[in-house]
Amino acid sequence: MHPKDMAKNTEFKNIAIALISQYGDDADAVATLRAAEYAAALNTEEWIKWESIILLINKINKNPDLNG
Repeated sequence: MHPKDMAKNTEFKNIAIALISQYGDDADAVATLRAAEYAAALNTEEWIKWESIILLINKINKNPDLNG
């Protein structure tokens, strides 16, 4: 994996963990709202970022011992 991609994955994972810590079971809803805002603004890059964060939140919630 390219170092830039690894840094991006770490950033996304940190955001996902922060949202889970702050919002608990509502973290995916908060991330979904953020993704929807970017989609409505036609900001594809941020939209894709937040869709990735949603997937990470769901992965972490399903396997909390694996840390995402």
